[in-house]
Amino acid sequence: MTIDELAKLKANSVPNSTLVKYYEAGIPQWHMETILTMLKPKKLSVLQEFILKFVSSGIDDISDICNFLGINKTAVNNAVAILQKNSLIMVDIFYSKLKLTDKGEEALKEAATIVPEDIEYVLYMDGLLGNVYIDTRKLYTSKELRSFGIKPINTNVEKPTLDSLVYEEVKRAINLFKKNHAYEQDKLEGDLQEVSRVVKTYVEYKKVNVLVFMNKSEDIEFQVYDGTTRNDDYSIAFQKQYNNNTHVLDFDSNDMSGVEEDNSLISVLPQEIIESAKAFSYKDSTLEREISNLTTQLDAIKNNDDEQDEQQKESATERIRFLEKKIDEMKNERKGADRILSTYDHRPLLLDALDNAQNIVVIVSPWIKSGGLNNEVLGRIERALKRNTQVIIGYGISKKEDSDKCILQRLTDIQKKKYGNKLLLVRLSNTHEKVLIKDNEYMVITSFNWLSFKGDPNKGFRQETGYYTESKEAIKQMKANLSNRMNIKI
Repeated sequence: MTIDELAKLKANSVPNSTLVKYYEAGIPQWHMETILTMLKPKKLSVLQEFILKFVSSGIDDISDICNFLGINKTAVNNAVAILQKNSLIMVDIFYSKLKLTDKGEEALKEAATIVPEDIEYVLYMDGLLGNVYIDTRKLYTSKELRSFGIKPINTNVEKPTLDSLVYEEVKRAINLFKKNHAYEQDKLEGDLQEVSRVVKTYVEYKKVNVLVFMNKSEDIEFQVYDGTTRNDDYSIAFQKQYNNNTHVLDFDSNDMSGVEEDNSLISVLPQEIIESAKAFSYKDSTLEREISNLTTQLDAIKNNDDEQDEQQKESATERIRFLEKKIDEMKNERKGADRILSTYDHRPLLLDALDNAQNIVVIVSPWIKSGGLNNEVLGRIERALKRNTQVIIGYGISKKEDSDKCILQRLTDIQKKKYGNKLLLVRLSNTHEKVLIKDNEYMVITSFNWLSFKGDPNKGFRQETGYYTESKEAIKQMKANLSNRMNIKI
């Protein structure tokens, strides 16, 4: 599930609050390469087992054991040395007498003993929460995060050392991991004796999804998701940092401005379209919730076919048909209607336009940043050009360069390719417009910065609202408007 899909699913999860922003964040994780001393069961050799049996039966002289076994004294002495090292026997050197320890008695019963073994293993310490854990999921470097347009969050946990690691926490982390990952049992077999060394320590980052909600009193609430699983500990940590004015999040905490309608843009739309969109907005959100609920029911039925008799399967099939029909009806009711878009509605439309437009995609965005125009979007632009679809990008809000130069260069590099003549970059220098047009199919006029993940740097914390229409006349007027502004034919 993408973050856009997650935002759409959870948009109404906080009563009396609105989803005003969502983004990916990189939470620091201390990567610790350690040497762990594990107490592992080890089978006794045949000679070791015989020696213990002899000693247990009262034959405790090394020379007598050699005579009984018919082997040289060196071999017996070597085996005795190992048994002594593992605390299975005690040796009276003066009299060359052997005695079983309690541990030796237990080892003889099991024909095995417990021996220490050093292993190399990676532990992690969460840079926000401080808990020690083991995981095999991919983490990211700060460089990798920046390539995704994600800003790393600073750690508030000091670099761990051997002295700062708590034995009980490490043991708990090992036991929890072994419980959930049977394939690691061999390497982590046994019990932790100690963390012997911390060889190397550095920071990596875990990607999480952050949803930000605001009520009418401008109170902020965070929901942080590790994938699609909500992590309340992270949510609380983010909330504390926000309350303490710690600037680690992807917005300016002192600027919580709402959406201001850009009348110069909206004036392009006929008034009846605006009123129709506003009237449909409540119904649209209701339809969205109903579609989501019905889809959940549908998935539950499809996944619950175990141990069903024929009658139950027939009933389930009928229910599936009913739900699928109902969902299709609701989707058709939404399709084609002029409507107001929320923040999470925008990105899927941008991707749809680039993936499916046959003739032209027009994107107007004041800023071009790596977060919005990332590798995913760049790849889709190239694929659109390859199928002979024209892509026009209008950008720029001031005379100075306010977009990422490296991203602009990548667009310029695409223009140099054999299909690159279909890509037009037009610097407008004074635009606050945010427009998306897909062929003559649909158009969006919005506050959402299509090609800038952070949006307006002066208004970083805002609810993004857009107007979606399929009105052919409105699309025609906007194309004419932009043709004049860009001095090109659209």
